[in-house]
Amino acid sequence: MHVLPCGHAVRDPGQVHYCQYLRLDELLRLQPEAEQLRHPDEHLFVVTHQGFEVWFTQLRFDLRRIIDALQRDDAGLATWLAQRCTAIARLLSPMMRVLETMTPSDFYAFRAHLSPASGTESWQWHEIEILAGAREERFRKYLESELSEVAGSGTQAFLWTERLAELWDAPSVASACRDLFARRGVAPADAYGVAPAGSPHADLVLLSEALMDFDEEVKVWRFIHARTAERTIGPDNAGTGHTTGVRYLDMAAMHRELFFPFLWEARGILWERAQGKGSES
Repeated sequence: MHVLPCGHAVRDPGQVHYCQYLRLDELLRLQPEAEQLRHPDEHLFVVTHQGFEVWFTQLRFDLRRIIDALQRDDAGLATWLAQRCTAIARLLSPMMRVLETMTPSDFYAFRAHLSPASGTESWQWHEIEILAGAREERFRKYLESELSEVAGSGTQAFLWTERLAELWDAPSVASACRDLFARRGVAPADAYGVAPAGSPHADLVLLSEALMDFDEEVKVWRFIHARTAERTIGPDNAGTGHTTGVRYLDMAAMHRELFFPFLWEARGILWERAQGKGSES
C-alpha cells in the first residue's frame, strides 16, 4: 500500500487520486490555522476572497479564449464562453452575501490587520477588466496613480504593472467583437434590426446579448459588493487601504458603460429609430 500526502492509501502509487489531481494538500494549506486568527470570522473573510481569486483565474482563461474565437470569426464558441463567464460572474454575488453573516464587530476584530490591503489590489481582477474591454483613459490614470494619492491614504503602492501595460495595448473582447462586426460589414444596431430568428446576423445578435449579460452581471456584483460594505462599515467610512469605501464601490457599480459601450450605444440608436418611425405613423 502507498500512502498519499492527503492520508489516503492506494495500491498503485502511480494511480491518479482525487486529492492529488486537485492538489488539495497544497490548496488547503493556504487557509489560516485557528491559532493564526484574530477572530473566527477572519477565516471566512480569507476563504471567500481566495474563492474570488480562484474563479478569477477561470475568467482570465476564458476571456482569452473568447478573444481568440472572435479573431477566428467563431461567434458560436465566443457566445458559449461568454455565457460561461456570465455564469461565473453570477457566483460572485452570493459569495459576497456570505460575508454579510459577519457583524460589524466581527469584521472590526481583524480589520486593522488587513489594512492597508484592499480588494482593489487584485491584479487578476484588473486583468479581467482590461481583457474584457475597459480601456478608458481615466481608468488607466487610476491604475497608474500611487495609491497614497487616492482618497488621501498613506498607502504607498501602485496597481499598474508591466503585465497590465501589455494587456492594455493588446486586443480585448470588446475590440475583437467590434472587429468582427466590421468584417461582417454590419453595425450592432443594424444587426439588431430584426428578431434573431429572421436575421442574417443572428449569431452576432446572440453574441452581443451574451456579452451584455456578462457586463450586467459584473455590475450586479459590484452593486452587491457596495451594499455588503455599507452593511458592514456604514455608508460614510473609508474602505480598507486607500478607497472611500461605499462611495467608491457605488461609483464603480453605477458606471454606465462597463466593457462594451458600443453595444449599449446600439440601444440608443434603436430607440431613436423607433421614435422616428413612431412620429411618421
